[in-house]
Amino acid sequence: MRALARVVWRRKELVLLPGIATAVVGGLVWGLVRAELWTGGSVALGAAGAVVIAAAATFGSAVTLLAADDALCGRPAGIGSCWTRAARRLPAIAGWMPVGALGVVGALLLVGMGWSSANYLVLPALVLDGAGMREARRNSRAAYRRDRGRFVRGSSRMTMPVQVALVPCLVAFGMGLTVRDRGLGALLTAGAALCLGAAVTVTASLYGVFRAALYRDSVVEAATEAVRPALRVTEVR
Repeated sequence: MRALARVVWRRKELVLLPGIATAVVGGLVWGLVRAELWTGGSVALGAAGAVVIAAAATFGSAVTLLAADDALCGRPAGIGSCWTRAARRLPAIAGWMPVGALGVVGALLLVGMGWSSANYLVLPALVLDGAGMREARRNSRAAYRRDRGRFVRGSSRMTMPVQVALVPCLVAFGMGLTVRDRGLGALLTAGAALCLGAAVTVTASLYGVFRAALYRDSVVEAATEAVRPALRVTEVR
């Protein structure tokens, strides 16, 4: 994790890009909540809003992956170029978005964690190498079977900023909604939102670098296994 943090520290675009995505997704979530409150709770509006939010989050992850891969390979990662390259892969990203969103929901409900981990490298394959959906899923599952421990340990460690900030931010947000002083309430809610947004941004940055590095390592490992000669044992007389 320290090595990934050093990469993020040296390349500020790896924080800026996830920060933009977090702000966009946060704004969409806030707008959806306001719209639901205004309409009294609409299932159709909620479903449509969830699709838009999932699409924005997936696209933001794709942009971060491109920047992380550039940083790991020593290439300059321009913000505009990363967005442009991600837009070129938009059909593939859109095709994966609903499947990936279901996997995330399943992981949050603790019923699809294995499936989500096995498909952890699908989006990097689609975005970084332009792989097809079937090939990307097959290779991701093969990489997961080769080294499940690294998948689980790495993905859990990358969420540490959010894990540390989540409970205090929720407590502060709840206090902001219940205190009588409106000024103090606004300060608490805004501070909690900003703190949680910063934690999400840092987590997304580390996640992007980890996924890109893990994907590149899996490609090398798969190529090594493909060219490794079969071991033949002959009887010695």
